[in-house]
Amino acid sequence: MKEHFSIRQKIVLAIWITVVILILSVYYLDPGLFDLSRLGDFAKNFYIPALLAYFILLSLRGLTLLPSTPVLIAGILIFEPVTVFFVNIAGFLVSATLVYRYSGYLRLGEYFEKKYPKEIAWIRNLFRKREIPVIAGWSVCPFTHTDLIIYVSASLKIKLRKCLAGVLIGESFINAFYIFSITIILGI
Repeated sequence: MKEHFSIRQKIVLAIWITVVILILSVYYLDPGLFDLSRLGDFAKNFYIPALLAYFILLSLRGLTLLPSTPVLIAGILIFEPVTVFFVNIAGFLVSATLVYRYSGYLRLGEYFEKKYPKEIAWIRNLFRKREIPVIAGWSVCPFTHTDLIIYVSASLKIKLRKCLAGVLIGESFINAFYIFSITIILGI
């Protein structure tokens, strides 16, 4: 097992960390810039571009480990609930694929194996022949971050299709629940 990242991997990791820090800094300094309700007026005039921007935001959000719930709520306020559901699921699947591939590129599995051998052994045993139910169960829990289970799945070399199947099941359920609940509460 290699001990060090290549120069290219270090550069990609440094760029990723820098972008995340910049985004968080800008958010801290001026949260109004991230007010997704502004998208409402834009969506009225430019529906397809606004929907595309929403999808791109959902798709790239996983690389920053930022929670998706605020984006989902903004989507519910701006778009039709059924549209939000399908765009969210598509965005989650793209995001999960990016997170899976990115963690493999950075060889996070090697890092986790070395840093947390007991925990990885426990998780491997948990996953044994139950990958999809474990990922779906993790994805449906409102207080767990789906992107983390994607990183772990990639590091344990669970097949991408199984990972995406679990995310699809879990996220479909929790997104439907959130969309239904929020539309009822807000009377949309």
